[in-house]
Amino acid sequence: MSSGISRRTVLRTIGIGTALAATGASLSACSASADGGALSNEGKKLAPWPDYVPHPDAPEPDLAPSEKGVQPGYTAYPSELKQSVAEKPGDGSRVTVWTITWGAPPKAKEKHRLWQALNKQLGVDLDLVVVPAMESQQKFATLVAGGELPDIIAVAQNLPDPTELIAAKCQDLTEFLSGDAVREYPNLAAIPTYAWKAAGHIGGRLYRFPVERSRIGHSLYANVERFKQAGIWVPETAGIAVDDFTEGLAQISGRQKWAMGAAGTGAFGYNTVAPAFGAPNWWSVKDGQFTGAVESDEFKAGIEQLAKWQKAGAFRADPLSHDATLSTDFQTGVTASVSQSNVSFTGFEIAVKDGFTLDTVRPFKPSNGARPGHWFSPGADYFTVLKKAPKARIRLLLRVMDFLAAPFGTKEWELVNYGAEGTHFTRGDDGSPVQTQLALDGDNKDTLGIAFIATGQQVLFMPAGVTGGADAVGRRHAFQAEIAEIGIADPSVGLLSRTWLAKYNELLLLKEDAIKAVVMGRKPLSYLDSMAKDWKARGGDRAADEFSKAYASAEA
Repeated sequence: MSSGISRRTVLRTIGIGTALAATGASLSACSASADGGALSNEGKKLAPWPDYVPHPDAPEPDLAPSEKGVQPGYTAYPSELKQSVAEKPGDGSRVTVWTITWGAPPKAKEKHRLWQALNKQLGVDLDLVVVPAMESQQKFATLVAGGELPDIIAVAQNLPDPTELIAAKCQDLTEFLSGDAVREYPNLAAIPTYAWKAAGHIGGRLYRFPVERSRIGHSLYANVERFKQAGIWVPETAGIAVDDFTEGLAQISGRQKWAMGAAGTGAFGYNTVAPAFGAPNWWSVKDGQFTGAVESDEFKAGIEQLAKWQKAGAFRADPLSHDATLSTDFQTGVTASVSQSNVSFTGFEIAVKDGFTLDTVRPFKPSNGARPGHWFSPGADYFTVLKKAPKARIRLLLRVMDFLAAPFGTKEWELVNYGAEGTHFTRGDDGSPVQTQLALDGDNKDTLGIAFIATGQQVLFMPAGVTGGADAVGRRHAFQAEIAEIGIADPSVGLLSRTWLAKYNELLLLKEDAIKAVVMGRKPLSYLDSMAKDWKARGGDRAADEFSKAYASAEA
């Protein structure tokens, strides 16, 4: 689970439960506590996860994926694209969709060429309501108050208690997707099991369709040349002791350049440092009982190290005021490293081009003697639900989803991601799409919000024009293959805790405010102990108890 006030964190406030509270809507007949009732998984026979069946017409990756979360890698664009969907999915009917965008909303359908192209190939009239993410809480409350839900609703994982609305108004997809039933939709069957597990069960049933994201979590990206100059580029887990690493960081900083980027968002990138000291990923489980990571000595050791780096000048001056320039500072060489999400690797490689060699720092050998680790992400940060409908209608909607979830290297994937050749893209020398100005100006998938409806498994690939892109893919894949062996999963992923859903934002801010206070020297390290006590009292203990009960049911 990522930390920091990020897109995902903001989306936790876009809650169905929040929307219900704001509108006064009540679904009390479907309510249940986390330790029992209609929505709990306790005592229920859990529906099997959908079968995982790689699509036979997807191109074979050059670098193999793994069940642990290593992404498939492609060092070149496939020379031949095959169809992943045998027949046009739709019947000409209108399909209403509610989704989000982190950019500008789309132009009207009659002016949006990609929207039109998708409708033609899907055989439906997609009626998209695309909401700016930062406005989605209010707009979703209005949607719920209106009483009529769209056919397809794209929302985020771990919202503030969305389970009541889903159980009352959304389709139980178990008979359509559980086990071998998913094979009717080959692209959905090609979604890895870890993504389905991230969506979880409600009352033992499958309601939520996951939008897959890599399990490889936040990473510490580095300017390799500057790390080599300081003698600290060691691409091997535990290959360098933290004290030696610290000495090298001090050498890098100086003359208005710094070893590490930091900002208020993400609290000094602690989620790439604490796991190197063996800190649990949000929670640890012993004898079936959950305990918050903030209570662990390993977590405190990681924060203590950040404070040492801050005191030594490793972070840039005034580190908490650089949210807006965190990435550009790294890309332009102001900082030699930065902690960012897995998906940032592609953007960084495109931005830096020939400026320096981009790679990923392996966890160092920590001073506390722990086995260094890396925090896994859940495997799906978004999910989709369908409004209740007759079976024939649900099958049509699933066929639409199946088209949108086409795997990399198929004709459907290219249409969804790049649009129509000659209109939205031309071909680069390697055959990969190069966006036209029309696409760059907003006639693209991002404005339509379709990436939050359904996707195939994300892959490692660099588009045409990126010098050394194939080598970059190889470096990132090598890191993932190594780090997947020491990955630390969040044991709460896919489990239901009503307290956690309601208290997540509050507890995250409490933790990260304490981290920043300690690292900046405003509070002593012992302040983390009082924070942990407060964290437990404000909901951490209750969430731990709920997760423990949910965990027992899932393991049964």
